[in-house]
Amino acid sequence: MVHSSSSIKKIAVLAASILFSFTTIKIYATEFALPAGNNNVIGSIQFANALNGDTPASFAERYDVGLNAVVAANPGTTERAIGASYLKVPTAYILPALPYSGIVVNLPEMRLYYYPPGSDSVMTFPIGIGKMGNNIPIRNTSIIRKKVNPTWIPGPDVRAYNEDQGIDLPRTMGPGPDNPLGPYAIYLGIPSFLIHSTIFPESIGRRASFGCIRMNETDIKQFFPLVTPGTHVAIINMPYKAGWFGKKLYFEAHQPLEEESDQFNATKDGAITVVQRILPKGVMTMVDWQLVAHLAEEPDGLPHEVGVRMD
Repeated sequence: MVHSSSSIKKIAVLAASILFSFTTIKIYATEFALPAGNNNVIGSIQFANALNGDTPASFAERYDVGLNAVVAANPGTTERAIGASYLKVPTAYILPALPYSGIVVNLPEMRLYYYPPGSDSVMTFPIGIGKMGNNIPIRNTSIIRKKVNPTWIPGPDVRAYNEDQGIDLPRTMGPGPDNPLGPYAIYLGIPSFLIHSTIFPESIGRRASFGCIRMNETDIKQFFPLVTPGTHVAIINMPYKAGWFGKKLYFEAHQPLEEESDQFNATKDGAITVVQRILPKGVMTMVDWQLVAHLAEEPDGLPHEVGVRMD
């Protein structure tokens, strides 16, 4: 698709002007008051200087965002190298279009949302997910148990992978600094798939696991005591999200999961459908469909203003 210079300029201005006024509550991790009414956009884009010796992974860990989010939001930055000294910190989000309850794991976004029961807030954390072909099943499940200092039992695929690398894994590995589960494990109703801490913080925001959901240890340390067995967990495939902030319409696009493209119409037409679903009936809404299509083709993981309601 060819864009006019004015359209490209508009995209740049929108990316720099996403400012939302909700107050973050620094109790555990990134926590936000749930927006009132029909609003579902939270957070604000920040900007920060990379420190001397920073890598994209260290920058992402410092600001509690995923490596994928830093790379997508900052052109010229790769998984290995920072492209500029002054970086966008992608800390604005459209809440997934699901009930505000339990845990929501959005795989393409590589982000977990948690709605503490009895509160009017949402907590959100970056995560690492399964390598291509090793994703956790996309379905509803629940927490069945939790364990501090868990024992790791490598599955057959993990053992085979390590054997190919010349590594003979033990049948079980008790708690300790080499245990890849780290000190916290949350077991789900999907056998062999967990939410757990990791001894590989550089894997947060990457497709690096054998299907488990990895969290930064500082995040899961705060998250772990809050969740209980029976908590509902929705594993979703939602590369495109649309939402409202007042009368302004926002759209957010992430890199789709290649192997799950059949389950979600991960094209510009699919993106347009996502936006169309939330347009109010009987109310004129001006939408920049060219911008929506462009963001679907070149996702940067940031909410962009793409329209306005005219009521």
